[in-house]
Amino acid sequence: MRRLFSRNISALLLLMTIGFVLLAELLLFIPSLASFRQEGLEMRARAAALVAESLTGSDSASGMSREASAMLAKQFMAQTDAEFLAAFQDGRTVLVLGSPPQGTVAIVTDLREGSELSFMATAMEFFASGDAYLRLIAPSPVEGQDRLEMLIPCAAIGAELRAYAGRIALLSILIALFVGALIYLAMLRLIVSPVRKLAAEMTAFREAPEQGRRGPAPALTREDEIGQLQREFREMKQSLRAAFRQRERLAGLGLSVTKINHDLRNVLSTALLMADRLSLSDDPQLAEMGERLTRTVERGVGLTEEVLEYSSAREPEPVSERVSVRAVCDEVASELRTAFPRVRVMRDVPNISVSADPEQLHRILSNLARNAAEAMVHAGTTNPQVKFAAESVGETVILTISDTGPGLPENVEDRIFLPFTRGTREGSTGLGLSISKELAEGMGGSLELMETGEHGTSFILGLPAAA
Repeated sequence: MRRLFSRNISALLLLMTIGFVLLAELLLFIPSLASFRQEGLEMRARAAALVAESLTGSDSASGMSREASAMLAKQFMAQTDAEFLAAFQDGRTVLVLGSPPQGTVAIVTDLREGSELSFMATAMEFFASGDAYLRLIAPSPVEGQDRLEMLIPCAAIGAELRAYAGRIALLSILIALFVGALIYLAMLRLIVSPVRKLAAEMTAFREAPEQGRRGPAPALTREDEIGQLQREFREMKQSLRAAFRQRERLAGLGLSVTKINHDLRNVLSTALLMADRLSLSDDPQLAEMGERLTRTVERGVGLTEEVLEYSSAREPEPVSERVSVRAVCDEVASELRTAFPRVRVMRDVPNISVSADPEQLHRILSNLARNAAEAMVHAGTTNPQVKFAAESVGETVILTISDTGPGLPENVEDRIFLPFTRGTREGSTGLGLSISKELAEGMGGSLELMETGEHGTSFILGLPAAA
């Protein structure tokens, strides 16, 4: 039974509903029982007043026969369970019915003081047994009489209270079962059934997350919390399935890139030999171009090796050293002028150094500068500019890379550093910023978007200053 209620929410809901209804009935039961006792005593007082007026009143006493008086007394004692009734007049006691019993008076109730409920007296009478009596004092309707007093066995009143409690208990159980069934059916329709369906959908999704739903999806029209839960679960399934499809495409892309990089490394090795030959030329301009081409090809070879290492689950660790920020910015600026002659490159970089991997720092700045230049060229910016600025703040060097481009779209600002997030330029892979942020964090730094708008975009790169 305990296992049933612990695993079945509908059965637990039914049990809780019945329990709560019974608890509410119990809270109302004690005042109801005390009120029933008070009404019974008031009924007895009214009956005693009629009997006293009939037997002790001057007109009634003279006109009533002995047989009628005896019948009235018998009927009164049967209805009220009273064994003694007396009237007090002018400081003396007038016996009306019965004789004083031998038992003790346990409870005294005076109805002349008002009709206040007595819970203590009710509890004592409910469990009363033996020869204890209740002394009931009531006002007398007969002129000249001060009051009426009657003695009633507490056991008789307790029997009435227990009978009343039995009827109330039975009625409470029926009400609890009826209300519990109604609430159970309502909750079953509104909560339990939708939750069961949602649990079944979760189980099916866990077993086959890549498999989509067959047939049209049901309309979600509920606006409450259950409806919100259903909509969130559906959106989560769609997002995860999209992620699974993207993962499959990335797996295939990674295999293809690995194969291409393997062959590309051989091609770049040949190009590196040719660049070395050019750097040995007697023509100074040709030799400078050869040296620049050599460094560029060496970076390409390094990138292919990193891709191959990454495909074998070995991520390259940064090799930190003292790096001049101005030298790296100058080199990136020179490459940017060659690739984008229309873009003006400005530098405000003092002679400060950072502790970083020089190749990875070059990749970060090159990615940011090329993204800015390509966006401005694609948007047709009138006066395209890219500016490098740096300053030392404590133990951190802050580099700012800004442009005068059109800014980023609003729908990509919050996820610009996520893989495959494209900006305004078509044909972009959407990996540059993601890779740059990962490289910056790998060197103990950070890369953040400072601002973007119609006047341009600015990124800030924070790196630890060199000791």
